[in-house]
Amino acid sequence: MAQTPLLRDAIGVKSITEFKHRLIKSDAAFNGEQFLDLALNDLPSLGLNERINQVKMALKTCLPNDFEKAAKVLVGALGPKLTQQSLDGIDLTSPHGFIVLASCEYVASFGQESFSVSMWALKEMTQRFSAEGAIRSFITNHPDKTFIQLKSWLNHNSVHVRRLVSEGTRPRLPLFSRLPEFVKDPSPVLELLEPLKDDKELYVRRSVANNLNDIAKDNPKQVTDLLEKWAVGASKERQWLIKHALRSLLKQGNKAALALLGFKDVNDLQVNKFEINSDQITLGQELEISLHLSCENSQPNNLMIDYLVFHKKANGSLAPKVFKWTQKPLSKGKPIVLNKKHAIKKISTRKYYSGAHEIHLQVNGEILASCDFHLEVVD
Repeated sequence: MAQTPLLRDAIGVKSITEFKHRLIKSDAAFNGEQFLDLALNDLPSLGLNERINQVKMALKTCLPNDFEKAAKVLVGALGPKLTQQSLDGIDLTSPHGFIVLASCEYVASFGQESFSVSMWALKEMTQRFSAEGAIRSFITNHPDKTFIQLKSWLNHNSVHVRRLVSEGTRPRLPLFSRLPEFVKDPSPVLELLEPLKDDKELYVRRSVANNLNDIAKDNPKQVTDLLEKWAVGASKERQWLIKHALRSLLKQGNKAALALLGFKDVNDLQVNKFEINSDQITLGQELEISLHLSCENSQPNNLMIDYLVFHKKANGSLAPKVFKWTQKPLSKGKPIVLNKKHAIKKISTRKYYSGAHEIHLQVNGEILASCDFHLEVVD
Protein backbone atom coordinates (compact mmCIF):
# COMPACT_ATOMS: atom_id res chain seq x y z
CA MET A 1 0.00 0.00 0.00
CA ALA A 2 1.39 3.44 -0.96
CA GLN A 3 2.27 5.70 1.94
CA THR A 4 0.36 8.97 2.37
CA PRO A 5 2.78 11.81 1.51
CA LEU A 6 3.74 14.08 4.39
CA LEU A 7 2.53 17.66 4.26
CA ARG A 8 6.09 18.94 4.66
CA ASP A 9 7.08 17.26 1.39
CA ALA A 10 5.01 19.84 -0.47
CA ILE A 11 8.13 21.96 -0.04
CA GLY A 12 10.68 19.55 -1.46
CA VAL A 13 13.21 19.19 -4.23
CA LYS A 14 10.54 19.42 -6.94
CA SER A 15 8.82 22.58 -5.75
CA ILE A 16 12.04 24.36 -4.71
CA THR A 17 13.74 23.57 -8.05
CA GLU A 18 10.72 24.79 -10.01
CA PHE A 19 10.70 27.91 -7.84
CA LYS A 20 14.37 28.51 -8.69
CA HIS A 21 13.60 28.42 -12.42
CA ARG A 22 10.74 30.89 -12.00
CA LEU A 23 12.95 33.23 -9.94
CA ILE A 24 15.61 33.20 -12.66
CA LYS A 25 12.96 33.90 -15.29
CA SER A 26 11.77 36.84 -13.17
CA ASP A 27 15.32 38.15 -12.62
CA ALA A 28 18.14 36.92 -14.84
CA ALA A 29 20.66 38.07 -12.21
CA PHE A 30 19.18 35.80 -9.54
CA ASN A 31 21.79 33.28 -8.25
CA GLY A 32 19.79 30.11 -8.68
CA GLU A 33 22.50 27.68 -7.69
CA GLN A 34 23.26 29.47 -4.42
CA PHE A 35 19.54 29.60 -3.69
CA LEU A 36 19.18 25.89 -4.37
CA ASP A 37 22.14 25.01 -2.11
CA LEU A 38 20.73 27.07 0.76
CA ALA A 39 17.08 26.04 0.33
CA LEU A 40 17.80 22.30 0.06
CA ASN A 41 20.33 22.13 2.90
CA ASP A 42 19.50 19.17 5.18
CA LEU A 43 15.92 19.33 3.89
CA PRO A 44 14.84 15.76 4.85
CA SER A 45 15.36 16.54 8.55
CA LEU A 46 13.14 19.64 8.51
CA GLY A 47 9.44 19.98 9.26
CA LEU A 48 7.05 22.10 7.17
CA ASN A 49 7.53 25.38 9.05
CA GLU A 50 11.29 24.86 9.14
CA ARG A 51 11.32 24.32 5.38
CA ILE A 52 9.28 27.49 4.80
CA ASN A 53 11.71 29.43 6.97
CA GLN A 54 14.77 27.94 5.24
CA VAL A 55 13.47 28.88 1.80
CA LYS A 56 12.63 32.37 3.12
CA MET A 57 16.17 32.87 4.41
CA ALA A 58 17.62 31.55 1.13
CA LEU A 59 15.54 34.21 -0.62
CA LYS A 60 16.91 36.82 1.78
CA THR A 61 20.47 35.91 0.77
CA CYS A 62 19.84 35.77 -2.97
CA LEU A 63 17.31 38.54 -3.64
CA PRO A 64 18.24 42.23 -3.97
CA ASN A 65 18.67 44.06 -0.66
CA ASP A 66 16.16 46.67 -1.76
CA PHE A 67 12.79 45.29 -0.61
CA GLU A 68 10.77 46.80 -3.46
CA LYS A 69 13.06 45.23 -6.04
CA ALA A 70 12.94 41.90 -4.17
CA ALA A 71 9.14 41.99 -3.99
CA LYS A 72 8.90 42.57 -7.74
CA VAL A 73 11.12 39.53 -8.35
CA LEU A 74 8.95 37.38 -6.07
CA VAL A 75 5.71 38.50 -7.70
CA GLY A 76 7.25 37.93 -11.12
CA ALA A 77 8.13 34.38 -10.06
CA LEU A 78 4.58 33.48 -9.07
CA GLY A 79 2.59 31.01 -11.09
CA PRO A 80 -0.55 32.10 -12.97
CA LYS A 81 -3.49 33.32 -10.92
CA LEU A 82 -5.79 30.61 -9.67
CA THR A 83 -8.76 30.04 -11.93
CA GLN A 84 -10.67 27.91 -9.43
CA GLN A 85 -12.73 29.46 -6.67
CA SER A 86 -11.03 27.70 -3.73
CA LEU A 87 -7.86 25.84 -2.80
CA ASP A 88 -9.67 22.50 -2.68
CA GLY A 89 -7.79 19.79 -4.51
CA ILE A 90 -4.82 21.85 -5.70
CA ASP A 91 -1.41 20.21 -6.06
CA LEU A 92 0.47 21.39 -2.97
CA THR A 93 3.82 20.80 -4.71
CA SER A 94 2.85 23.14 -7.56
CA PRO A 95 3.35 26.94 -7.92
CA HIS A 96 -0.02 27.14 -6.14
CA GLY A 97 1.20 25.14 -3.16
CA PHE A 98 3.05 25.74 0.09
CA ILE A 99 6.07 27.18 -1.72
CA VAL A 100 4.07 30.42 -2.00
CA LEU A 101 4.12 30.65 1.80
CA ALA A 102 7.89 31.16 1.70
CA SER A 103 7.34 34.28 -0.41
CA CYS A 104 4.53 35.44 1.88
CA GLU A 105 6.74 34.98 4.93
CA TYR A 106 9.54 36.90 3.20
CA VAL A 107 7.16 39.84 2.85
CA ALA A 108 6.00 39.51 6.46
CA SER A 109 9.56 39.38 7.80
CA PHE A 110 11.26 42.02 5.67
CA GLY A 111 8.50 44.26 4.33
CA GLN A 112 7.14 45.91 7.47
CA GLU A 113 8.75 49.25 6.56
CA SER A 114 7.45 49.11 2.98
CA PHE A 115 3.74 48.82 3.69
CA SER A 116 2.27 49.68 0.28
CA VAL A 117 4.64 47.38 -1.60
CA SER A 118 3.96 44.58 0.91
CA MET A 119 0.19 44.92 0.49
CA TRP A 120 0.57 44.78 -3.28
CA ALA A 121 2.76 41.68 -3.03
CA LEU A 122 0.44 39.85 -0.61
CA LYS A 123 -2.57 40.68 -2.79
CA GLU A 124 -0.81 38.99 -5.71
CA MET A 125 0.44 36.05 -3.65
CA THR A 126 -2.94 35.27 -2.10
CA GLN A 127 -4.33 34.79 -5.61
CA ARG A 128 -1.91 31.86 -6.01
CA PHE A 129 -2.27 30.20 -2.60
CA SER A 130 -3.10 32.17 0.54
CA ALA A 131 -1.45 35.03 2.43
CA GLU A 132 -3.67 34.59 5.49
CA GLY A 133 -0.72 33.98 7.81
CA ALA A 134 1.51 36.76 6.52
CA ILE A 135 -1.16 39.47 6.72
CA ARG A 136 -1.40 38.90 10.47
CA SER A 137 2.00 40.43 11.16
CA PHE A 138 0.84 43.64 9.48
CA ILE A 139 -2.41 43.58 11.48
CA THR A 140 -0.29 43.36 14.63
CA ASN A 141 2.33 45.96 13.65
CA HIS A 142 0.20 48.36 11.58
CA PRO A 143 -3.41 47.75 12.65
CA ASP A 144 -4.99 50.98 11.40
CA LYS A 145 -3.32 50.99 7.99
CA THR A 146 -3.93 47.28 7.51
CA PHE A 147 -7.64 47.53 8.31
CA ILE A 148 -7.99 50.38 5.84
CA GLN A 149 -6.36 48.12 3.25
CA LEU A 150 -8.58 45.17 4.16
CA LYS A 151 -11.70 47.34 3.80
CA SER A 152 -10.56 48.33 0.31
CA TRP A 153 -10.46 44.63 -0.64
CA LEU A 154 -14.02 43.82 0.46
CA ASN A 155 -15.35 44.24 -3.09
CA HIS A 156 -12.28 42.97 -4.94
CA ASN A 157 -13.09 40.93 -8.03
CA SER A 158 -10.89 38.04 -6.81
CA VAL A 159 -12.53 35.61 -4.40
CA HIS A 160 -9.07 34.89 -2.96
CA VAL A 161 -8.48 38.52 -2.06
CA ARG A 162 -11.92 38.82 -0.43
CA ARG A 163 -11.26 35.64 1.50
CA LEU A 164 -7.95 37.06 2.71
CA VAL A 165 -10.00 39.70 4.56
CA SER A 166 -12.13 37.15 6.42
CA GLU A 167 -9.52 34.43 6.91
CA GLY A 168 -6.55 36.61 7.84
CA THR A 169 -8.47 38.32 10.64
CA ARG A 170 -9.57 35.13 12.41
CA PRO A 171 -8.57 35.60 16.08
CA ARG A 172 -7.70 31.89 16.45
CA LEU A 173 -6.57 30.96 12.95
CA PRO A 174 -5.15 27.40 13.11
CA LEU A 175 -1.40 27.00 12.53
CA PHE A 176 -0.75 30.71 13.06
CA SER A 177 -0.37 32.97 16.09
CA ARG A 178 -3.52 34.36 17.68
CA LEU A 179 -4.60 37.98 17.41
CA PRO A 180 -5.09 38.69 21.14
CA GLU A 181 -6.50 42.18 20.62
CA PHE A 182 -9.42 40.68 18.69
CA VAL A 183 -9.82 37.81 21.11
CA LYS A 184 -10.48 40.55 23.65
CA ASP A 185 -12.61 42.81 21.42
CA PRO A 186 -13.65 41.44 18.02
CA SER A 187 -15.68 44.52 17.02
CA PRO A 188 -13.28 45.68 14.25
CA VAL A 189 -13.32 42.19 12.73
CA LEU A 190 -17.11 41.99 12.86
CA GLU A 191 -17.28 45.23 10.88
CA LEU A 192 -15.21 43.61 8.13
CA LEU A 193 -17.33 40.47 8.07
CA GLU A 194 -20.66 42.30 7.72
CA PRO A 195 -20.27 43.10 3.98
CA LEU A 196 -19.06 39.55 3.26
CA LYS A 197 -22.00 37.67 4.78
CA ASP A 198 -23.75 37.41 1.41
CA ASP A 199 -20.64 37.04 -0.75
CA LYS A 200 -21.46 35.19 -3.95
CA GLU A 201 -18.80 32.54 -3.27
CA LEU A 202 -19.19 29.79 -0.67
CA TYR A 203 -15.40 29.89 -0.20
CA VAL A 204 -15.72 33.36 1.33
CA ARG A 205 -18.92 32.65 3.25
CA ARG A 206 -17.35 29.55 4.82
CA SER A 207 -14.38 31.69 5.90
CA VAL A 208 -16.76 34.24 7.45
CA ALA A 209 -18.46 31.43 9.36
CA ASN A 210 -15.12 30.06 10.55
CA ASN A 211 -14.09 33.51 11.75
CA LEU A 212 -17.34 33.87 13.70
CA ASN A 213 -16.87 30.40 15.15
CA ASP A 214 -13.44 31.55 16.38
CA ILE A 215 -14.87 34.71 17.89
CA ALA A 216 -17.69 32.79 19.59
CA LYS A 217 -15.18 30.83 21.67
CA ASP A 218 -14.33 34.00 23.57
CA ASN A 219 -17.27 36.33 22.88
CA PRO A 220 -20.37 34.17 22.41
CA LYS A 221 -22.95 36.87 23.07
CA GLN A 222 -21.50 39.22 20.46
CA VAL A 223 -21.76 36.48 17.88
CA THR A 224 -25.28 35.34 18.75
CA ASP A 225 -26.50 38.96 18.89
CA LEU A 226 -25.02 39.61 15.44
CA LEU A 227 -26.37 36.40 13.93
CA GLU A 228 -29.83 37.11 15.33
CA LYS A 229 -29.81 40.24 13.15
CA TRP A 230 -28.41 38.35 10.16
CA ALA A 231 -31.13 35.72 10.52
CA VAL A 232 -33.88 38.23 9.65
CA GLY A 233 -34.85 37.60 6.04
CA ALA A 234 -31.83 35.35 5.59
CA SER A 235 -31.34 33.58 2.27
CA LYS A 236 -30.67 29.84 2.17
CA GLU A 237 -26.97 30.60 1.75
CA ARG A 238 -26.88 32.91 4.77
CA GLN A 239 -28.80 30.38 6.85
CA TRP A 240 -26.04 27.85 6.12
CA LEU A 241 -23.41 30.41 7.16
CA ILE A 242 -25.23 31.06 10.45
CA LYS A 243 -25.47 27.38 11.29
CA HIS A 244 -21.81 26.79 10.43
CA ALA A 245 -20.75 29.78 12.54
CA LEU A 246 -22.66 28.45 15.54
CA ARG A 247 -21.25 24.91 15.49
CA SER A 248 -19.02 25.26 18.56
CA LEU A 249 -21.72 27.03 20.57
CA LEU A 250 -24.22 24.33 19.58
CA LYS A 251 -21.90 21.64 20.92
CA GLN A 252 -21.62 23.59 24.15
CA GLY A 253 -25.41 23.72 24.44
CA ASN A 254 -25.50 27.51 24.20
CA LYS A 255 -29.16 28.49 24.58
CA ALA A 256 -29.03 31.57 22.37
CA ALA A 257 -27.34 29.63 19.56
CA LEU A 258 -29.85 26.80 19.79
CA ALA A 259 -32.77 29.23 19.79
CA LEU A 260 -31.46 30.85 16.61
CA LEU A 261 -31.85 27.52 14.84
CA GLY A 262 -35.27 26.78 16.31
CA PHE A 263 -34.20 24.51 19.19
CA LYS A 264 -36.01 25.90 22.20
CA ASP A 265 -36.26 24.73 25.80
CA VAL A 266 -37.78 21.28 25.86
CA ASN A 267 -41.26 21.05 27.32
CA ASP A 268 -42.96 17.96 28.68
CA LEU A 269 -40.09 15.75 27.56
CA GLN A 270 -39.74 12.29 29.09
CA VAL A 271 -36.56 10.21 28.92
CA ASN A 272 -38.00 6.70 29.10
CA LYS A 273 -34.72 5.00 28.36
CA PHE A 274 -31.09 6.02 28.15
CA GLU A 275 -28.71 3.15 28.67
CA ILE A 276 -25.62 1.38 27.36
CA ASN A 277 -25.27 -2.31 26.64
CA SER A 278 -22.37 -2.85 29.07
CA ASP A 279 -21.00 -1.16 32.16
CA GLN A 280 -17.50 -2.52 31.54
CA ILE A 281 -15.52 -2.60 28.30
CA THR A 282 -11.93 -2.94 27.15
CA LEU A 283 -10.22 -0.35 24.94
CA GLY A 284 -10.94 -1.28 21.34
CA GLN A 285 -14.52 -2.40 22.00
CA GLU A 286 -17.68 -0.42 21.38
CA LEU A 287 -20.70 0.64 23.38
CA GLU A 288 -24.27 0.56 22.10
CA ILE A 289 -26.35 3.47 23.36
CA SER A 290 -30.14 3.13 23.46
CA LEU A 291 -32.55 6.06 23.78
CA HIS A 292 -36.33 6.39 24.03
CA LEU A 293 -37.92 9.85 24.27
CA SER A 294 -41.59 10.81 24.42
CA CYS A 295 -43.78 13.77 25.32
CA GLU A 296 -47.40 14.72 25.85
CA ASN A 297 -47.18 17.96 23.90
CA SER A 298 -49.17 17.95 20.66
CA GLN A 299 -46.99 20.73 19.22
CA PRO A 300 -43.73 19.30 17.82
CA ASN A 301 -40.51 20.09 19.64
CA ASN A 302 -37.45 20.37 17.44
CA LEU A 303 -34.73 18.44 19.23
CA MET A 304 -30.97 18.52 18.81
CA ILE A 305 -29.79 15.30 20.42
CA ASP A 306 -26.15 14.91 21.35
CA TYR A 307 -24.19 12.87 23.85
CA LEU A 308 -21.09 13.62 25.87
CA VAL A 309 -18.44 11.06 26.71
CA PHE A 310 -16.51 11.97 29.86
CA HIS A 311 -13.02 10.53 29.45
CA LYS A 312 -10.74 9.93 32.42
CA LYS A 313 -7.58 12.06 32.40
CA ALA A 314 -4.15 11.31 33.86
CA ASN A 315 -5.00 13.24 37.04
CA GLY A 316 -8.17 11.24 37.58
CA SER A 317 -10.63 13.97 36.58
CA LEU A 318 -13.19 13.54 33.79
CA ALA A 319 -13.17 15.67 30.63
CA PRO A 320 -16.21 15.78 28.30
CA LYS A 321 -16.18 15.39 24.54
CA VAL A 322 -19.41 16.23 22.68
CA PHE A 323 -20.60 13.92 19.90
CA LYS A 324 -23.38 14.92 17.52
CA TRP A 325 -26.23 12.40 17.28
CA THR A 326 -29.27 13.61 15.41
CA GLN A 327 -31.92 16.29 14.97
CA LYS A 328 -35.56 15.20 15.09
CA PRO A 329 -39.05 16.55 15.87
CA LEU A 330 -40.87 15.08 18.86
CA SER A 331 -44.60 15.28 19.52
CA LYS A 332 -47.33 13.34 21.31
CA GLY A 333 -47.73 9.81 19.99
CA LYS A 334 -44.51 9.99 17.96
CA PRO A 335 -41.70 8.93 20.29
CA ILE A 336 -38.06 8.95 19.29
CA VAL A 337 -36.27 5.61 19.49
CA LEU A 338 -32.54 5.61 18.72
CA ASN A 339 -29.60 3.23 18.92
CA LYS A 340 -26.02 4.31 18.47
CA LYS A 341 -22.73 2.41 18.45
CA HIS A 342 -19.76 4.28 19.89
CA ALA A 343 -16.29 2.79 19.59
CA ILE A 344 -13.72 3.40 22.31
CA LYS A 345 -10.53 2.84 20.37
CA LYS A 346 -7.00 4.16 20.15
CA ILE A 347 -6.66 7.49 18.35
CA SER A 348 -3.68 9.77 17.95
CA THR A 349 -5.30 12.74 19.71
CA ARG A 350 -6.24 11.06 23.00
CA LYS A 351 -4.60 8.86 25.60
CA TYR A 352 -7.01 6.59 27.45
CA TYR A 353 -6.80 5.62 31.12
CA SER A 354 -8.46 2.76 32.96
CA GLY A 355 -11.26 3.66 35.32
CA ALA A 356 -14.74 5.15 35.57
CA HIS A 357 -16.15 6.99 32.56
CA GLU A 358 -19.55 8.58 31.91
CA ILE A 359 -21.93 9.22 29.03
CA HIS A 360 -24.45 12.07 29.29
CA LEU A 361 -27.50 12.73 27.14
CA GLN A 362 -27.80 16.35 25.95
CA VAL A 363 -31.03 17.57 24.35
CA ASN A 364 -31.30 21.19 23.22
CA GLY A 365 -28.38 22.06 25.44
CA GLU A 366 -29.73 20.39 28.58
CA ILE A 367 -28.22 17.33 30.25
CA LEU A 368 -31.17 14.99 30.86
CA ALA A 369 -29.65 11.61 31.75
CA SER A 370 -26.37 9.78 32.23
CA CYS A 371 -24.78 6.33 32.30
CA ASP A 372 -21.53 5.05 33.82
CA PHE A 373 -19.07 2.49 32.52
CA HIS A 374 -15.62 1.22 33.45
CA LEU A 375 -12.92 1.24 30.78
CA GLU A 376 -10.02 -1.18 31.00
CA VAL A 377 -6.89 -0.20 29.10
CA VAL A 378 -4.70 -3.22 28.43
CA ASP A 379 -1.10 -2.59 27.33
